[in-house]
Amino acid sequence: MEQENSTKKIKELIANKVKFVKGETPYSLIASRCNIHSGKISDIANNKINCQITSFIELAKGLRIHPKELLDIDFDFELYYKELDSSIKSEKKDA
Repeated sequence: MEQENSTKKIKELIANKVKFVKGETPYSLIASRCNIHSGKISDIANNKINCQITSFIELAKGLRIHPKELLDIDFDFELYYKELDSSIKSEKKDA
């Protein structure tokens, strides 16, 4: 798994998690509970922008959840890290 593709996949999974947690709640209601405007919340949920940590925390506040819940995604980080470590070892051997 390529590193760039994995990052995109993780970002997509987090965006999907935002949509799932949001459910039918209007973006405007979420925005009224935090310091992010509804358009930015929509952009995060639709994977259109990168989310800074402050926006991530505010989004969790607006959704009334712990920020770690947004990171609870179905992605095998252990496998990903093993692949990264193995590619680093291969690069060192080739150098």
